[in-house]
Amino acid sequence: MMSDGIVTDAPNIVRLLQSPGSSQLDPDVLQDRARGVLLGLAVGNLLGLPVEGNWYSYIDQLYPGGVTVINPAEARRPMDDDLAQAVDLGEALVEGGDCAAGFAGRLVIWMRENGRGIGYTTRAVIRLLEAGVELPEAARRIYESRGHIAPNGGVMRCAPVALARRGSPDILVRDSASTCAVTHYAPACQWSCIMINAAIALLLEGVEPDLAALVEAAEADGTLDMAAKARNDGIPSVILDGIANRSDIPGGIEWLKCDQRLIGHTLLALEVGLWAMATPLTLEDALVAVVGAGGDTDTNAAVAGAVLGARYGASAIPQRWLDCVPQRERIEALADNLLRAEG
Repeated sequence: MMSDGIVTDAPNIVRLLQSPGSSQLDPDVLQDRARGVLLGLAVGNLLGLPVEGNWYSYIDQLYPGGVTVINPAEARRPMDDDLAQAVDLGEALVEGGDCAAGFAGRLVIWMRENGRGIGYTTRAVIRLLEAGVELPEAARRIYESRGHIAPNGGVMRCAPVALARRGSPDILVRDSASTCAVTHYAPACQWSCIMINAAIALLLEGVEPDLAALVEAAEADGTLDMAAKARNDGIPSVILDGIANRSDIPGGIEWLKCDQRLIGHTLLALEVGLWAMATPLTLEDALVAVVGAGGDTDTNAAVAGAVLGARYGASAIPQRWLDCVPQRERIEALADNLLRAEG
């Protein structure tokens, strides 16, 4: 069900989240995974920054062993947009009230005071918000004026909703969509956020997501045929096709080494996140592989990092990467507070 173009209800996904057959996680394990979501997003974002937008073969020439090091100076720099917007979203959720409106206000301040790495769509929408255009009209105008495109700027930052709403699936669906549509109105963007957050919520409960069931639930709830849209928009559909066919998902990342003119699509970021839920690679190896595949490396790795952090916990993140995360204590405290947030 949708209202004003925003997904408000997804009963099949809600049922999937309500009866996962989960085992109650030890509180320390849950905290480790929750911190892993935000810190995994952070290190993925930072790891991909130096090669963002580059072709995979060029990255391989520059980094024959892969990008394995984060610049230590990042610990003292302003947060890049993927991480900064995730933190703003998380703090809006903790604050309570209308989280979409609270998040929008924080984005306006962020663009004035930082804005590092801001994407074209987000910048254009925030300018309308500054001018007094209401939610979600500002995002709708940019969506329609730009030919109904579906960029990845919503899904890159959506994970805090999974932490705060993991025990309230109906609210998880609603808040995933509404906070995405603060800047990214496209239905494909909203569904990307819903699906990634549903999977993270399951991982936080100690449940390995059934990806085929998740995709089937989303389609039953009214999402578009995502694999068909991916093919129509000229991006790989390997992961979505594999899930639909209930076949094995590639363990490696060769499928992502694609035409780099097509980077930045929300469904490509969604596929990276779905792949991260199933790959046998470790958190470190998986993030190095995602960055090495080229394209929108910082955002793809941020999405993968959030998922991998939920799977393996912050304890699986290399210390040399954690040392480079800006305002790490703030991020860890935010993860803890999101676990306590009411749905």
